[in-house]
Amino acid sequence: MMRKLSILAIAVLCGLSFLAARQVLSDFYTHTSALEIEAWSRPGFRREADALPQVIARLGRALAIAPDNAWALEFMGAMQFETVRGATDPEAAVAAARASRDSFRRSLWQRPTASQTWGNLALAKQSMGEIDGEFFAALEQSVRYGPWEPRVLFLGLQTGLSAWDRASPAQRELILGMRDRAVQRNAALVNRIARDYNRPDLACDPKAPKSADGKPCPRPSS
Repeated sequence: MMRKLSILAIAVLCGLSFLAARQVLSDFYTHTSALEIEAWSRPGFRREADALPQVIARLGRALAIAPDNAWALEFMGAMQFETVRGATDPEAAVAAARASRDSFRRSLWQRPTASQTWGNLALAKQSMGEIDGEFFAALEQSVRYGPWEPRVLFLGLQTGLSAWDRASPAQRELILGMRDRAVQRNAALVNRIARDYNRPDLACDPKAPKSADGKPCPRPSS
């Protein structure tokens, strides 16, 4: 009996070691991809034409090893959406946006508190015209888990204003709440976003006195 238990324990340990090794290798591919993506945003950096497909291929290897690697799925979704921006074929753009949306969904199954990923999911859906319950739920979750993160706030404000006319009163309050926090980070950017989306009535004057209900910016009637 003890011999069988020992053999079973060894088998379990070997299995766990194998899974751990796969995760380490998957994370290695993801980490090298993340470093390259970060370099793209440096001032003066010129990205090679084949850099994006190479990073997507590397992330694909990471996911082939560990399909549920949330970190790799987050980056894969972002890179798939990046291909949407440069696509000249409408069908290819839709396919890339759909793949991006699905990668973000899979990532959120593993990391449901990732505020930026919730915002990215809303953005991917918005690009396909999917302004539905999941879209607004994604915006709500992004604010829930990242209420003061600048990237979450500004992305959420842009994405939310793009769907303003289809938002319910409660959903509009969600968007306005993001604006009220974002204005404390960068009022000029908030006002530029409001103008870009033809909502100058949502612009803010951070130096003006707060309203009677304590809100820093105006509340539109519609």
